[in-house]
Amino acid sequence: MAHKIIIPSTHPHHQRLTDMINPFAGKHNVLRVFLSYSKTSKKHLLIIHMGDRNVPEEVKKSRWVRKALEQCDTHILIMGEQNIRVHVRFGSLYINRHCNASTLIYKKEDHEFAYPELPEQLKKFRQFREDYYNTHDLLSTEIRKAKNSSSLTMEYHIYLSLLQHHVHFLEILCIGEYFSNGSLSERLMRLEDFLPEIKTLMLKKTETTYFIIEALNSAQKADDHEDYMHIKDEFGDAITDTEQKFYYLVDRIFRETKKAVKKPEQRPLIEPKEISPYEPVIKILTRHFSIEEIFLFNQQEVYSADQKTTVLYLLIISNKISNQDHFEMMQVVSQQTEGRFNIVPIAHQKAWIQERLFVHQDFFKKVMVPENSIFRADVPTIMHWITIDANGDTDEGIYYRLCSELYKNYKLLRSQEDQTANEGLGLMLSGFFYRACVIFIYVALRYHPNQINIRILWKLCEHIDPKVKNLDYLIQKLPFDFFEFLNPSKNLYRNFYLLNEEHLTVLDELAQGFLDLVDKQFD
Repeated sequence: MAHKIIIPSTHPHHQRLTDMINPFAGKHNVLRVFLSYSKTSKKHLLIIHMGDRNVPEEVKKSRWVRKALEQCDTHILIMGEQNIRVHVRFGSLYINRHCNASTLIYKKEDHEFAYPELPEQLKKFRQFREDYYNTHDLLSTEIRKAKNSSSLTMEYHIYLSLLQHHVHFLEILCIGEYFSNGSLSERLMRLEDFLPEIKTLMLKKTETTYFIIEALNSAQKADDHEDYMHIKDEFGDAITDTEQKFYYLVDRIFRETKKAVKKPEQRPLIEPKEISPYEPVIKILTRHFSIEEIFLFNQQEVYSADQKTTVLYLLIISNKISNQDHFEMMQVVSQQTEGRFNIVPIAHQKAWIQERLFVHQDFFKKVMVPENSIFRADVPTIMHWITIDANGDTDEGIYYRLCSELYKNYKLLRSQEDQTANEGLGLMLSGFFYRACVIFIYVALRYHPNQINIRILWKLCEHIDPKVKNLDYLIQKLPFDFFEFLNPSKNLYRNFYLLNEEHLTVLDELAQGFLDLVDKQFD
């Protein structure tokens, strides 16, 4: 074989990559190969310089390129002569940083490569950086003018141009190539592989779209329909905040790039991870469920005669946890920790939270803070907090009316002397306690739960008002599991009228006592 490219043994997958690159090199005019490392993506960069002026897209997207990323955590970047000349002409420092004598692992026989002189490249880099700042300042000035004239559609159009400006420079600095023909969402998704920090700036609505980009694009929709109602004005503050974070990110990458070429960077040492006191729970949950992040928003210690139980109230970020899974989570943690831990979980998708912030923002904004995070599978969860009309209707009055009317109907049936009138009371009590719990939680926390198990709702009510636990003595008087009894599916065919008056009286007192606590939330 004409080419003998050997990946250094310092790479954890050196043999597999060696086997991948040589068949490719045997078919193409490979001049040089460099093995660098990206601190931002924590992946290796295998950069191939070709003898061709431009490299066809199908070559850059070869199957082995995808396999190298999936199987060897290595980005394969294939550059033509034109691409290299552009970097040298503009002084991006990409070639100096990643394609230098220390990263060279292969050079074609009888081929020489003149590395760009660093002092000259640093001069060009200053101008390259100034071009970024000047354009940023011009666009920022236009945004301020649009705000002053209350032209939100124009403001959004300029913000879109400004984000494209940020992305253009990030592509050059981090990927070594810009992709102006792609949509902004496509470019951001590509950048995420090289700069995972973007996931902390932009929340995805779907696998291929972002909430902020959709909001900005609503300006065009408003123009097309000549109707301002189409614009997503609630994202105004979030867009401003996101753009600022992108500006700080580009500024930091500029500084890191300059520092890296002046003082070659070393692979960072991996610091030992601190063991969390909640590690037993985290291990159980992540073993059984696909979880992105866990926030702890309350903790209680419960003591029995022979054991202390730690109760953890958790917000779990996941795309794959159903309402039915919540109770299974509670059971598996309690069983596998032998009662040392109990959990009260609520689980949601990030996109679900974002789309319902007009209802839940106060709650999630308090819970989803860095100090509450006890587990992250990848990067911190980002939310784009929205502007909400302070005078908007919260619907709590409707929820309370439906709950109280159901309770009045329950009492009406209980007042009947005919014992057969008790038939159906079980379903009425199920509906009442579910509704009462939801309104209790909504008024106190500004969180409207999904259709999760009544035990979780009850525990959330205890979190809000410890006096709920004072009702435990009534629950203990019942000869059956109160919470199982409240399960509507268990009440469909239950002969409720067989319960004697003593137990009905307990349920009456329990319902009235709980409603009194709900009423206090409106004080």
